[in-house]
Amino acid sequence: MHSLSPAPIKGFSSAIQWLLGAAALVIVLGGLKAISHIVTPFLLAAFLAIICAPPLDWMQRRKLPGPLAVLVLFSVVGLTFFLLFLALKDAAEGMASQAPLYQARFNGWLIELREMIAARGLPAELLPSTLPLPAAATITGIARGLAGGLGQFTASTLLVLLAFMFLLLEERYLSDKLDAAFPRRRRARVRTRRFLRSVYRYLLIKTAASTATGVIIGSGLTFMGVDFALLWGIVAGLLNFIPTIGSIIAAIPAVIIAFMGMGIVEGLLVLLLYVAVNTGIGSIIEPRLMGSSLGISPLVVLVSLLIWGYVFGPIGMLLAVPLTMIAKLALDASPETRWAGILMSDSVKRLRD
Repeated sequence: MHSLSPAPIKGFSSAIQWLLGAAALVIVLGGLKAISHIVTPFLLAAFLAIICAPPLDWMQRRKLPGPLAVLVLFSVVGLTFFLLFLALKDAAEGMASQAPLYQARFNGWLIELREMIAARGLPAELLPSTLPLPAAATITGIARGLAGGLGQFTASTLLVLLAFMFLLLEERYLSDKLDAAFPRRRRARVRTRRFLRSVYRYLLIKTAASTATGVIIGSGLTFMGVDFALLWGIVAGLLNFIPTIGSIIAAIPAVIIAFMGMGIVEGLLVLLLYVAVNTGIGSIIEPRLMGSSLGISPLVVLVSLLIWGYVFGPIGMLLAVPLTMIAKLALDASPETRWAGILMSDSVKRLRD
């Protein structure tokens, strides 16, 4: 009888390992979705702690006591959250009060377009006479519900801030703990520190770029007189964490409001502002600061948005790219898994490194 060759057995074993790995991944994602209301606040706290790690280190090098430095960062982050909530609440109430005005203007545009079409001998029925927008009372109810929801979310924010404070207190001793945990594994300590430095650098640059994007767009829209300029600035800054797609989504409502509330020229100027800011910061400044090693394939970005959005909801979509980037940096840090990091990259140049 002929014995089975080892090649098919080896291939079968490899296939089983991949299937088991995929099944384990599905189980883990399902478990994370089931407890997303618990995991999400701690994820936000972890990202805030990572972003604040360089300022914390800078203050400690200036001989500022550790607890006092943590208190300063806690106060700054807490005040930022409070101001963001106030801005979002005011914007929701303002949109509710001005919704009937925008509805009337839009319906006026439709009437003018129907007249232009009829004047050219075309059937005016190509366009509706009015736009079936929700009633003003409905929009007001939605805005009030949003404002109430923001108030309820403040309770979750307290949990985020508390977790953030304890993570900062723990972060002060991270380096010493690494030395104690791996006393004879210098290479493991070096890889871990290199990975942490890469994560700190990426999140710090991305946060600075997103903040600059939000501030510039918010200031520019305010100067132009666009309604709810502060809201559009916040949205632009938050969605800047999502490459390409986020910038497009952030620009759509502001451009529409500018067209409807001010005119065609002003709407085009708002569109030009978004293009200039996102091109200058997102396509020129940010890639130069990050370098070619911190790029992700657009396909990976799309898949990460779908997966993390499904698991953690809207917060997951905002954190999708940072989470994926951290995973990529972790894969790059080890020679055994570097091939996976290369596949996630957006640059063919990395294949030649």
